Amino acid sequence: MNRRALQRFLHDKAAVISLIVFALILLACLGMPVLGYSDYVSLDIGNHYAPVSLTHPFSTDNLGRDVFTRVMIGGRYTLGLSFLSTLIAVTCGTLLGILAGYCGGKTDSILMRISEAISAIPYILLVIFFEVSLGWGKGWFFLAIAFAQIPAILRTIRSAVLKIRFREYIEAARAIGRSTPYILFHHVLHNISTAILVQACSSYASAIISCSILGYLEFGISFPTPEWGRMVADYFHLVQSHGFLVVIPCVFISLSVLTVTLIGNGLRDAFDIRGGSHD
Repeated sequence: MNRRALQRFLHDKAAVISLIVFALILLACLGMPVLGYSDYVSLDIGNHYAPVSLTHPFSTDNLGRDVFTRVMIGGRYTLGLSFLSTLIAVTCGTLLGILAGYCGGKTDSILMRISEAISAIPYILLVIFFEVSLGWGKGWFFLAIAFAQIPAILRTIRSAVLKIRFREYIEAARAIGRSTPYILFHHVLHNISTAILVQACSSYASAIISCSILGYLEFGISFPTPEWGRMVADYFHLVQSHGFLVVIPCVFISLSVLTVTLIGNGLRDAFDIRGGSHD
């Protein structure tokens, strides 16, 4: 990030606050042992719905389990699996998008047809395929999320590459005999790196939503390991009597999606992607 773009990003209060909030959520999820909260499995029926305290910041659930611990541990799985799916999708989508946009011709045509074929596969069918093939309830659904996101990322990156494909610096590199791999990684990839970063933020936000929905539908991690979407499903029957148990994981899902989206918007505005590529 160059200095001017960094200054524009830092002047975007919504993006900066979102970055801080999301960083705090990540630190809380990853720092459970340091905070002294680690047991999310043990039952204490006699201590169910305990009042809010330093010992139980978010009270306890119907089985006496500490809700704060379960939310933070659940965040590890929701945010972690979403990150893995985004990493795979962005990596594959970027590489294929660069090839489609730069090479053109038959390569572009073949890759776009493959992209359309993947988009035509029902999403839930992908989830069931990976879960059944690799082990139900172990989190393999993140591969389905990644697989389903690749076509959109491929098309976005292809579009970005087409805009710079015949720029002067690309033509100059060809004229002096630079190899295609060199041009792709030292010129093309460099000039679309910000577009990739913004697309990654958008994909990550979508992955968090998908992961939570699949958890709610019980396609996610098996009991008793918590996951934000699964927690909403587990506590939904208590929504009228103890609605806070449903609200808490929903708040963390919403905060994570909102902050990641605003960070992506801040990066887009800081680099002014809509205004064109940056040499």
